[in-house]
Amino acid sequence: MSILIGLAVGLAVAVTWLVAIALWRLPRALDRLHALAFLNVAAAFLVTAAAFLADGISGRSLKILVMMIVFLAWAAVLSHVSGRALLMREGRSA
Repeated sequence: MSILIGLAVGLAVAVTWLVAIALWRLPRALDRLHALAFLNVAAAFLVTAAAFLADGISGRSLKILVMMIVFLAWAAVLSHVSGRALLMREGRSA
């Protein structure tokens, strides 16, 4: 079980590095925003999976699940608002 936890956390770190490279290399702001949205979803899933693998169904893992659901909801709202602001700055409508 410890190997699976390490694998999930290691994948979360790898996804974070991949997105960091993408933020450095992608030319447009909307492309970089898309990379950040991928990071939000992938890291939230992997961290939550690691918590459930470590503790099973416990109070701590359920708190992490609720926290990640709230985090994903806010991340989606902020990505949408940022994307619309970027489009408005470019003079296009969404």
